[in-house]
Amino acid sequence: MYTRFARLAAGLAAGLSALSLSVAAHATIIDISATGAPTITTFDAGSYRISWIGIADGGAFDAWHPSCPDDTCVGAWRSAFAATTDAGINPDFTVFALPGPTFASPAASLAAFKAAPTILSTDLNWNGASYVPDSPEFIATPWIVNFSSSTTVGFFIPEGSKSDNFGGVSIRFTAVPEPQTWALMIVGFGAAGAMLRRRGQALART
Repeated sequence: MYTRFARLAAGLAAGLSALSLSVAAHATIIDISATGAPTITTFDAGSYRISWIGIADGGAFDAWHPSCPDDTCVGAWRSAFAATTDAGINPDFTVFALPGPTFASPAASLAAFKAAPTILSTDLNWNGASYVPDSPEFIATPWIVNFSSSTTVGFFIPEGSKSDNFGGVSIRFTAVPEPQTWALMIVGFGAAGAMLRRRGQALART
């Protein structure tokens, strides 16, 4: 009896572990340099949770500065970034930022963006001569983005002159498990609990 139970429990645990690993593995770190070209990433169809991370979390950057190439400046640090799905010369794009003043250090900027309950999302559209801001809105963070099909996204720092910049922004995209994945996990945990209860009852009768 115990041997059979142990085999069943071990198999179930292995299955749940593999399922958990498969969910956790769908995470992508996007490092966006303030001095280089945009970071281009293609995402599979699905839902992704977006969150700010830093060097301590496995990213390449904590924040960026528009005029401090040697990382000695105090003040004006920020962790804002822009994203676009438009591959044109003057693409429409969206900036994700915190309203208000900038921050005294990269660490302070990153901490503020990580802790913010909402982020300001602003669309900038090219009208043929300049960019015009449109539809600013606050969205809760970390937020979920949904791609109905495979989608290529360009990430960049919304700052025109890169020659005197420093740093960049790191964000993490984590795949959100689909409802059927959660259902499988719940069923698995329920089965494990039922087996443990039956084992306890069997031991109580002996």
